[in-house]
Formats: sequence, structure tokens, C-alpha cells
Amino acid sequence: REALQRDPQQRIWLEVEWEALENAGIPPSQTVGEKVGVYVGASNVDYQNSVVADQSAIESHFVTGIALSIASNRISYVFDWKGPSMTIDTACSSSRGALSRALDDLDHDKVPLAVVAGVNMLLSPGPYIGFSCARMLSPTGLCRPFSADADGYVRSEGAVALVLRKGRAGDPGGRAERVRAEILGAGVNSDGRTVGVSLPSVAGQAALLRAFYDRLEVEPAKLAFVEGHGTGNQLGDP
Repeated sequence: REALQRDPQQRIWLEVEWEALENAGIPPSQTVGEKVGVYVGASNVDYQNSVVADQSAIESHFVTGIALSIASNRISYVFDWKGPSMTIDTACSSSRGALSRALDDLDHDKVPLAVVAGVNMLLSPGPYIGFSCARMLSPTGLCRPFSADADGYVRSEGAVALVLRKGRAGDPGGRAERVRAEILGAGVNSDGRTVGVSLPSVAGQAALLRAFYDRLEVEPAKLAFVEGHGTGNQLGDP
């Protein structure tokens, strides 16, 4: 009965967290009761909207089943982790915001281990209608980031989880863990007031990148690979 009232995204979060721990070579049983921080990026409330549409089906588990705050708290509950547990909603950059907060807590030694997760499931036609009315979605069903022919983005589903520990790549500190990559840092800012509440600023994004590269002493020209957030429209890809 509880599962029927629970956002499917909560189940996916638990699954990818378990997989991430296994992939990192960390038995979940060895983390029970530890001060592990949980940082979840979430903004999708499709399931909540679909359940609310039939109010006669709402039962006692509905509140914890659809609350975004429980997305992170349920992970802490299931794994019995005692560290910070929070859900961060910054729309399409929610997972990115969660990662930034996790890195901050690791950097300040607030937690010895952090897990970051994000998931997006498309369960309701409502957002499609809203985004289409706002001319955000591509009418052709093709996303063309940074192209003169860009006419919108295409919604998609996905799930990811990371296990983070402070240290240096290749140095697990004597632990039998698999280190996949090293994160040098993260940067976050806001564009403030632009021509629209959901519209970005070229100057704001450029300022963030300059400050980020300067702080980490990284020369952009030496980067071998860049992955960008391309919304596939003229305003979103300045």
C-alpha cells in the first residue's frame, strides 16, 4: 500500500545509490550508522500531480510518498546514515546544485563520505503542455544546442548517483575502494534580474566560468573535453 503512494523516483534513487556504492567498492553494510551525507537533486513532481488528480486515492503514506524532502531522507533512513540529508531543487540544474553542496561539506570536513543523486522521470502530460505553451520544447522533437536552427529542447529520463570522499585521485587512503575520477571543484551563481525569470544572462554565465577557472588555476584552452547544458533555443544557449 505504501509503495503505491510513493513517487517511483524515490525507488530509483535507492537503486542507483546501492549500485554506486557497489561500483565504488564500498559494502553498504560497512556504512550503517555512519555520518554519510545525502544530497539529492530533484524538481520533478509529475507523480504528485497525477495522484492529486484523484483525491479519493490519497492515503496516509501520500505525504511522505511524494514530498521532495523525503527523497533524500528516505535514503538516509534506509541506509541508516547520520549525516546531512537534503533535497535541492534548482530546476534542471538540481543535481548540479546537490553536487556543489556535497563538495562544500566534504571540503569543510562536515562528512567523511557523501552520496549525490539525481533522477528525472516523465509521468504526466502536464509539464509537456506548459513547456510547449512557453515555447521551450522543440516542435520537431529534435534538440539542436548551439545551432542557428535550434527551436527548443526535448525532455528525457535518467538517473545517476555518485559516491564522494575527500582526497586525491589514486589515493584511497588505504581503503579498498575504486576511484573513478577526481573533482577539482564546483561553482554556482545566479544571473539576478534578466529579461525574464527563467532566462539566462550571457554576462552572468561568463562571470561564473571566469571565476571558477581562476580559482582552480585552470586554463580553458587546455581543456580536452567540455560537456555543456544546451537547452536548444536561442535564449537558453547564449
